[in-house]
Amino acid sequence: MEKGRSEDNMSNIEYLEERQHIIDVARELQEIGLLVRTWGNISCRTDHNHFLITPSGIKYEDLTPDMIVLVNLKDMSYEGEYKPSSEKLVHAAAYKARKDCDFIIHTHQVFASCAGTLGIKKVFSYFEDEDVTIPVAPYALPGTQKLADNVGRTLSHYKSANGIIMSNHGTLCLGQTSNEALFEAEMMETACNNFLEDVCKMDMPHGVEEMFSSHLENGDIRYAVSDTPERVKTIHKQIYAKRPDVKFIVHNKSEAVMMVSRRANHMKPLLDDFAQLIGVSVKIPSNEGEIYHNIKKKVNVLFVPNDGAYCFGGNEDDAQAVATVLDKGCIAYVAAMRNGEGHYLSLFDCIKMNRNYRKNYSKLADTVEHEEKDDQET
Repeated sequence: MEKGRSEDNMSNIEYLEERQHIIDVARELQEIGLLVRTWGNISCRTDHNHFLITPSGIKYEDLTPDMIVLVNLKDMSYEGEYKPSSEKLVHAAAYKARKDCDFIIHTHQVFASCAGTLGIKKVFSYFEDEDVTIPVAPYALPGTQKLADNVGRTLSHYKSANGIIMSNHGTLCLGQTSNEALFEAEMMETACNNFLEDVCKMDMPHGVEEMFSSHLENGDIRYAVSDTPERVKTIHKQIYAKRPDVKFIVHNKSEAVMMVSRRANHMKPLLDDFAQLIGVSVKIPSNEGEIYHNIKKKVNVLFVPNDGAYCFGGNEDDAQAVATVLDKGCIAYVAAMRNGEGHYLSLFDCIKMNRNYRKNYSKLADTVEHEEKDDQET
């Protein structure tokens, strides 16, 4: 029996129904593509002084009710062995600003996040023939009091808005019920897609278009496609040789990634998760002779001219995560270019986020996964 998951233990958990509902909403958001991996967070108010929130660094498919954390709204103290989401301050600020709000969804959904990188204060768009205005809260580092303050002020200023974008980060969707918050998330994504089409003249799909990927097995390279070209095999060999920590490579040739590989020479992060997972700066070589020298220790992507990008990680999940974030980052980059300007993250902030992610956040999911395997074996 897995730790903390027996039926007897579950029956004694306070707010069991509310905890399970948060998990159900998270999985619904996963199914429609608005939540992936461990990114984003969900909460619900339990009374005037407390709220439940998803934990930090645990995949949504692995959540159980005992992992949902009860947080004190006044002093941010919490109960249980699991740490609450790093954005608990943002949720608290939202509940304080909106007394009628009982459910909050925070996502890193693609089009709304990309619209929030353009340096604008509001997104003017439409949804089902109705005009929509989405406020954009000023940027601050994730998990900080400054970000929470920015969110609180934005929600207090735009009292009729039940959804806002956090600049260079993601969305915050509010409702009296989970259905209201979920509707806000879906509405914002459609409206922001419409905005990008109209203002930035781009109708660009999102998602990883995987081509020639590989992984290491007992020290040997196993290619996902049997007839992988020799030119591509050479690139894989160079990556594994220069990055001994890499065990999986995902070759991403999505439309946005291909466009950047053809037309750009340098990418600076426009989104927090790009800086965290991929690196603080990515160069795009102008010719294949420069490829080897662009394999960097702290950059998890290698662009190849007119051939997309090779995204890598210590396991398949990490490599796929890098590929997903890169696709979104490239959509944001193209939108900024076509808009004429974008709000790029500072080098200092990128370095700080990247170091913090490598040191702390990226290890949490692996720790939980290993603990669960140990419990199953005992």
